[in-house]
Amino acid sequence: MSMLRVVTYDISDDKIRGKVAGILGNYGFRVQHSVFECHLDGKEFDQLRVEITGLIVGQDSIRWYSLCSWCADKITRQGKGELTGDGDYFIV
Repeated sequence: MSMLRVVTYDISDDKIRGKVAGILGNYGFRVQHSVFECHLDGKEFDQLRVEITGLIVGQDSIRWYSLCSWCADKITRQGKGELTGDGDYFIV
């Protein structure tokens, strides 16, 4: 079962920041410049963290927020942006 994971990052190097954004884009949706929403099960979440771990150095940081379904249902948005979701279908 998937869970909504909000991933934020602060990375100083343009090249590394681009790589991290590219990896995150394979797993979720960019909702702000350095914020992604990803609907992941435990295995996918672990795999994503492994892919990104070696890229984070020095003062760079990534924050992982896991939201239960109750919390995810309480998310509100103002302004621009669409709701992301865990689709009803999967591409295999």
